[in-house]
Parts: sequence; structure tokens; C-alpha cells
Amino acid sequence: MKKGLSLIEVLIAISLFAIVAMMSSTILIDIVQLEKKSSVQNAIYEDLRIMLQLLTKEIQTGTIDYDEYYSYCVIQEGEPAESVFFGINHGVYGSRFYDPGKSLDGLATFNPEDLGLECSYKDPITNECEVVYTLSTDINVGQNPFYGDPKSASAFEDIGNAGGCSTDGVTDHLFLIDNTGTQKTIIAKKQINSFDYAIGLVRMRGIDFDQNGFVDSFTCLDEFNCEDEPGTINGAIAIPYLDLIGKQPSELDPQIRLPQESDLIGLFDVNGTQFVPISPLRANILELRFIIQPLEDPYKAFAEPDFRAHPTVTIILTVGLSEDAEEDYPGEFDPITVQTTVAAGVLGRIDTYPPVNEIMKGDPTIETGWIFDLGIPRTP
Repeated sequence: MKKGLSLIEVLIAISLFAIVAMMSSTILIDIVQLEKKSSVQNAIYEDLRIMLQLLTKEIQTGTIDYDEYYSYCVIQEGEPAESVFFGINHGVYGSRFYDPGKSLDGLATFNPEDLGLECSYKDPITNECEVVYTLSTDINVGQNPFYGDPKSASAFEDIGNAGGCSTDGVTDHLFLIDNTGTQKTIIAKKQINSFDYAIGLVRMRGIDFDQNGFVDSFTCLDEFNCEDEPGTINGAIAIPYLDLIGKQPSELDPQIRLPQESDLIGLFDVNGTQFVPISPLRANILELRFIIQPLEDPYKAFAEPDFRAHPTVTIILTVGLSEDAEEDYPGEFDPITVQTTVAAGVLGRIDTYPPVNEIMKGDPTIETGWIFDLGIPRTP
């Protein structure tokens, strides 16, 4: 007589098999999810390495653009984002370190309006401006401001104006300039959709309107979409420059194209933005901060002991997953924060000089000017 399996034994065997299968599938799912988590985390760490490498290279091939910080933090402090422009007011910060000398009219002198030698008289034969009043010679005193307590002013604040930036050098904008003083690079966190942010970058080249050897203003390089409309000029540039030289926007060549603060928070097409994203799109930039030290250009503030240190930038970067990448990630992704300090690569001073005092006004029917390309008149 052959002995078979009872129903109870069959049920027990099926139950044990189901339990083993369930445990095996759970373990297999956990292994797959763990591998997927590890793969994504490794990819984000690799993205972080690339981003830090890019930022480090930018800093090491340039230096801190203190003029841009002064324009952004002090001159344009309190302005709405759509009215804040980058690349203007160049040289005003540098003028803070100069005593403009005495004026022919005996009135108090101010920066930057009274910088530059005053024209004593016009030669009756050559019609050229003659300078004999040497008391108006500018003197580089190495402290900001050249009068009063230099501790009350820096590139991030000014006397009677707390400025729109942190007074300890913490900022969410990185302003850099190259060793020639003719190219700016601006880096900041850029919104690319409703939930995600990238590292945005824009580059600008300098223009010397008055041909005195110093860059007066900057305009976006052609690969950056900084133009409101073809053949037009951003409105804010008209205030410091167009009124000064008596020109209309259509008369300027090349056109001035400026990036705006509002582009960093606008939901524009990635390929049509002023600030071009340079970070991988699977990474969401949760935080991008920079600590600028010292708060003054040490090569201009040579008479201020507190700032005698080569410029450095501390990068603080926190990254999460983008909205699309998060949908495929199993579980919660913990943001990753990294920090590093990089020394600026440019040694020495980059001279800047405001254009306002180098342009001389006069009768356009009689005089010719230094700005030959634009035909700007000059008289004393």
C-alpha cells in the first residue's frame, strides 16, 4: 500500500513555499532598490564633483569683482529684481579710494564726479584743454572712503547705507572678473521650473566708451540672450551713460545688452535664458552661497590693515534631486551639502576708473571729442 501526502501536509508545504518566495522577492526588491539608491547617490556625488570643479576653475582663472558687488549691494540696494542690472556702475567702487584733489571753484569735491584733472583754460590756437591746475590731481590713498573711518565702508556697505548684502561677506551671487579687467563672469542660483534650480552663468565683455584705457561698462557676450528686443538697449543703462554722453539708444554701437536679476527667478526656457544653466539637470540646487573674504579689494585697500589678505571664495553647495529624478528614486533622498574654499587666481590690482569724469561736455557744433567713434563733444 502506497502512502501519499495528506491535505494538511500539502497546505503546509505550499505555505512554506509562499513564505520563502515572498521573503526572497522582498530581499530581491530591497537589493534592487538599494542598488538604485546607490547608483543615484553616486551620480549626484559625481555631479557635485563636476560642479565644484567648474566653480573652482572660474575662481582660479579670475578674481573677485568688488566693483560689481558695490554696484549690486550698495548702489542698487532696495531696487526690485526687474530693475537690478549687472555690468553697470563699473569703476565707482574704485573711485572710493581716491582723493579727487581741489576744485577750481573752491567747492567741496566728491567721487566720482570730481576725479580727473580740471581743465584750467583752452588754448586759443589749438582749442585744446590746457591743465596747469595740478591741485586737482587725483591721489590714491588706499582706503575706502578716503576721508573718515574706513571701517564704515566696504564693497558690501557704505556710509549711511547698510547695503543689500550681508556685511560678513555671505552672498548668493558670485561676481568674478578676469586678469585684464575686460571680462566679467556672474554665477548664481537660477530657477529653471516651478520646483527646480540650477547653477546659472553669464559672461560679459567690457567697453571703453571714452577711450581712456579703462572699461566703462559691460555687455553680454553674443551667446547669452540678454537683449530685450533686437536693436534695443536695456533701460537702466540709459541713466548712467546715455544721459551723460547725450546719445540715444539707437546711436550706440555696439548695443549694450545687460543681464537682469529678474532672470534668476523667472521661469524661462532653459535655452533662451540670460543665465545659462551649467549644472546637471538631474540635480536640484537647493542652496548656493559664497563667502567673500576680505570685504575689500586688498590691492586697492592697501592702507586698511584689516583687509590685507589675498581674496578667497568659500563655496557652500546643497544639492537634492530634481523633480523628474525624484519620481524614479525609491524613498526619501537626503540633500547633500559640500563646502570648499578657493583662492582667487589673479595676483595684483585691476585698475578701474568711472567714466563720468573722463567725458567733457560742450558745443557739438564746434568741439570734437575723445570718443571719436561716437563723436562726443568736449570742452572744459
